[in-house]
Amino acid sequence: MTTTLKPFILLLVSGFLLMLGYGLSNILLPVRMQNDGISVDNIGIILSMLSVGFLLGAIYSRTLLQRVGHIRIFAMCGSLTSVAILLSGLYPEPLMLAAMRMLTGFCMACANATLDSWLSHSATEESRGRILSINQMVIMSALFSGQFLLNVAPVTDVTLFVISGILFSLSITPMVISKHQGPLIEDSQSMSLMTIMKLSPLGVICCFYGGFLYAGLVNMLPIFASDNGIQGFSLSIFMGASIFGAIIFQYPIAYLSDRFDRRKTMIGMVLTIAALSLLVPLLINSSQFNITLLTIAIVMGLTACLYPMSMSETFDKVLREQILAAMGSLLLIYALGSILGPNLASIVMNIFGSAALFSFMSITALTLLVFILGNMLNQTALPRDEQENFIMQTPSGVASELDPRTQYAQPSFEQTSEVEVAISLAANNPAAAVNMAKTLAMRDPNDASNLAAALSTIDEIDISRLYRAITAAAPEMSIHIAEALTNASPEQAEELVEWITTERPDQFTNIIVAIANSMPDNGIDVMEVAAENMVEDHQDELLEMTDQYMTSLSDSLDDMRPVDRTAAASEQTATELYNRLTDVSPTQSADFALAVSEAYPESSNVVAEAYVSNLIESEQATPGDATANIESAVNDYVTQVAETIPEYAADIASTMIDSVPDIASDMVEILQDSDVFDDSELSTSIKDKPEHDELEEQLQYAVQTQADEIDKHS
Repeated sequence: MTTTLKPFILLLVSGFLLMLGYGLSNILLPVRMQNDGISVDNIGIILSMLSVGFLLGAIYSRTLLQRVGHIRIFAMCGSLTSVAILLSGLYPEPLMLAAMRMLTGFCMACANATLDSWLSHSATEESRGRILSINQMVIMSALFSGQFLLNVAPVTDVTLFVISGILFSLSITPMVISKHQGPLIEDSQSMSLMTIMKLSPLGVICCFYGGFLYAGLVNMLPIFASDNGIQGFSLSIFMGASIFGAIIFQYPIAYLSDRFDRRKTMIGMVLTIAALSLLVPLLINSSQFNITLLTIAIVMGLTACLYPMSMSETFDKVLREQILAAMGSLLLIYALGSILGPNLASIVMNIFGSAALFSFMSITALTLLVFILGNMLNQTALPRDEQENFIMQTPSGVASELDPRTQYAQPSFEQTSEVEVAISLAANNPAAAVNMAKTLAMRDPNDASNLAAALSTIDEIDISRLYRAITAAAPEMSIHIAEALTNASPEQAEELVEWITTERPDQFTNIIVAIANSMPDNGIDVMEVAAENMVEDHQDELLEMTDQYMTSLSDSLDDMRPVDRTAAASEQTATELYNRLTDVSPTQSADFALAVSEAYPESSNVVAEAYVSNLIESEQATPGDATANIESAVNDYVTQVAETIPEYAADIASTMIDSVPDIASDMVEILQDSDVFDDSELSTSIKDKPEHDELEEQLQYAVQTQADEIDKHS
């Protein structure tokens, strides 16, 4: 844990100081406005301006980071939030307070985006989940602690505003003195609200209600508490209990969400929120303060969990590469709910009294229950093992790349001192840079992989020469160097593949497959280029390479999320690979089809269809008895299928009969000769074909003959 946190300590300290000042301002402003005699409905409008700024920050933070950079953006946010809270103390007029609240929301969204993207850039695939949890705990702990700073000075004095401003200003210092440089920000894919609504209507609705309920409660609770005589340190405890509930209830909800139908867990949450909300005013009136604290913690805790719950519900329906974009859209939806929540809650409180806050929240929660029940009636539940895991999240104004469910983008190379020297050297003397990489490979092969990736991005560097030099010094790194080069410079992959298949015939199979696997979007192109260079002298190796590539593809599918596996179009990939290789080497068509089918049996039927189509087309284009050749080839193919993947033999035979009707009786004999084949499966697969009624008679005769033989021997 210490090793994981060490590079991020200063960033986390900056985040803690920022959120500590923010936590103080959140409780200070509503109490001060109520003390100044501002009406409850106006207080609700002013407080909701935070979410307006939050919404704008969520939209524009990434663009600002690209243009200005992390350190400058964070410094700007710390400075402006300090100005905002100080002006709020000096000029506590409603318009000024509303404007400064909006500015604070904007800056908090941008500051959190800065911290999160910096942390995510520095995290690894293995550590980012832990770093996300730690960052969330830092944020919530700071918000919790900020509630108790209210007791340092009188609310009527400007001192608390100054303290909050000091904390905002201090938060800049650890960030500025950090040795780490902010990462480059790339453009991200966006997802429209309409798209995400179609994919997961319940996720969107739950997210909106999460923002509505949580913002309504957290902003108006100080007003309710003050109206009921809860002031000073008791008010800090009251608000602290609500924040503590938002932290601690993430864990039991995560347990329930990951083990049961998520919608049933949501129903339990909503019913509990609705019931306990009605109980809070009764407990306050009966002076049961301690029980009230527990009730408030539960209500706020469950309400805070609606946001991460909505994320998990939505992520069940989106591809892994779309999760970050979906998360950004959910943040916007959450912000819209957060704008409406305090506004409507304050209007209800102004008309019916402060106790109406909880009646309003209870009724609102019950309307969410209607949507959940409607979804359960219209859609079947996902199997439990296919549900996305619940991950602790606070709506911090950023689409978090730290979330382990998002697609991890492995950096092409690390910017080390050796990399900086080699890149500057390569511009003037490419040969010297290559020699430097070779020398480093002899000393430390692991660093050589990083240096090779960096040098491959330099136009003056010949990637084939670079690969040859490094692998000559460290031949055991051949696969790793090839992967690093193609990850950093995918546009040069074909050039590298051509060189490897020509110059390294003794080991190219494993290297080519590794390159193809490292380029999932262009893996078939890599395989085709390699095949063109191997077809004349390395036909056996070509088949081995095909088998390895399809096996690795099949293994990767097993590790995919269900929605990603469906979208992968793996059967289409298998068919395309087969067709491409057949175009390169038509004489190996059957071998390619068998290799692909055996490595990835789920594709065997569509590959068989492509094989018989190619077979018919090629035989009809050549003189001779095409029909006899086709029947013989198909019989041989199905015979081998029955031996290697017998569970798919009936479907494949059925596919063959569709294209070549005259082989029906041959298919029956081949499948009957297979020792592991069940006759009932054969009957089910073939007997319903209306154009082959005679096949059913042959099948029944074959089954009866087999039964007679068994009786005779017994």
